[in-house]
Amino acid sequence: MKSLNRLIYTITKGNKPNDTDVQALNEIIKYVNQEKQRQLENNHLFAKLVTSVLRNDILRNGGNYQLAVESLKSVCRIDLEASLEGFIMEINQLDIEKHLELYKGDLDQFNYPRYNVDKMKERTKEIITNLIEDYS
Repeated sequence: MKSLNRLIYTITKGNKPNDTDVQALNEIIKYVNQEKQRQLENNHLFAKLVTSVLRNDILRNGGNYQLAVESLKSVCRIDLEASLEGFIMEINQLDIEKHLELYKGDLDQFNYPRYNVDKMKERTKEIITNLIEDYS
């Protein structure tokens, strides 16, 4: 920010750039390049995840590449909150199915939903953040 302020001052005052201005410009260029690299690395992580999901969808759909791509596109259109809620709903559904098999008839021991939506959303967001930090 200091470098940017330096250049803004020089330009707005109409001053001739000096060595300090050149150094400020180089620092800004370095920052921009670092941000581009960080963005690229983040996209690598996203690309690896997409590749994994796409591979699994293609295998699940008997090699139907187009169906797998359409499935992936539809997932990308869903907003994050809705995606998290759907994920937690599916986890609770799996849990209820597992417990119904175990407690055939003795449903007093059954507690549904087992997973609190808000707590699970926060935990899932923490996991995503940790993955991004660990692999970016």
